[in-house]
Amino acid sequence: MKNETFSELKLFSFGNLLKKLGESIQREITEVCKNRDSRFDPKLFPVLYFLQKVEKSTVQKLADNLQITHPAVIQILNKLKELNLIETSPGLQDKRQTYSKLTEEGKELLNNWQELYSDIESVNKEIIEESGYDVFNMINSINNLLKQKNYKQRLDEKIKDRIMQQVEIITYNKKYREDFKQLNYEWLKQYFVVEPEDEKLLSNPDKFIIKKGGQIFFARLNNEIIGTCAAIKIDKYTYELSKMAVTEKAQGKQAGKKLALSVIGFAFSKGAKFVTLLTNKKLFAAINLYKQLGFEIEPEEVKSNYEREVFRMTLLLQ
Repeated sequence: MKNETFSELKLFSFGNLLKKLGESIQREITEVCKNRDSRFDPKLFPVLYFLQKVEKSTVQKLADNLQITHPAVIQILNKLKELNLIETSPGLQDKRQTYSKLTEEGKELLNNWQELYSDIESVNKEIIEESGYDVFNMINSINNLLKQKNYKQRLDEKIKDRIMQQVEIITYNKKYREDFKQLNYEWLKQYFVVEPEDEKLLSNPDKFIIKKGGQIFFARLNNEIIGTCAAIKIDKYTYELSKMAVTEKAQGKQAGKKLALSVIGFAFSKGAKFVTLLTNKKLFAAINLYKQLGFEIEPEEVKSNYEREVFRMTLLLQ
């Protein structure tokens, strides 16, 4: 049962397993080192080694070269100073800079460490060779991948993709006409006011959208309509993404993105070359979504039937 549970959770616990392995190795190395000399602490060795190479160094230089944090370097330096293994002095040109260098005692300890250092390297090499894997190449590959896109970004994207898959997109049916109207009313009253142009489209979607060659899409989750968006035909080559509204309780469900993609896909299927939309500068989340989908802001001033201030964004399809 124990091994079965471990096997089931091994991918979930990937990061923890790496940490546990590192801590186990470090703990046993520390035990062997301290049996030889109480000052032999493997955590201190990289700083001592680097100071031997460069003679003296600032905290920042140590942090950059050893790839450890600034506070961690300071903590190690304080410990080394307490053990009388390093000494510090202000910079000659910049008194605000503090330089650390090895004391004679520090140099002696480091020399005594050389054989033990070689033994540790030898054991590590032996373990890696016996494993049959190029461990360092694997670790470097993982590090490089996480530099390109960190773990949080990857996990956020995976969660959003999963949630988006749960949202179902359906097309217009007269039984959803009231949903189209009420969702937009809810959204408009949150940010603006309902204007005559809004009322015209929301009260007569069949006449002003469907019969003119457009389409209205609805986002459905757990048999509940949570969002809507219209594709309004402007001309043979242009459709307008309009009247997008997602109920407040469904924010974060990726319904807006899926609705927008449905409008874009519909316009493309009709041979359109452009999808355009009108938006307002206060709608930060919506603007970011449109930019992610490839829409660009048009520089020209917009003449519209709305009293609220709007600007145009356009997506080139072909």
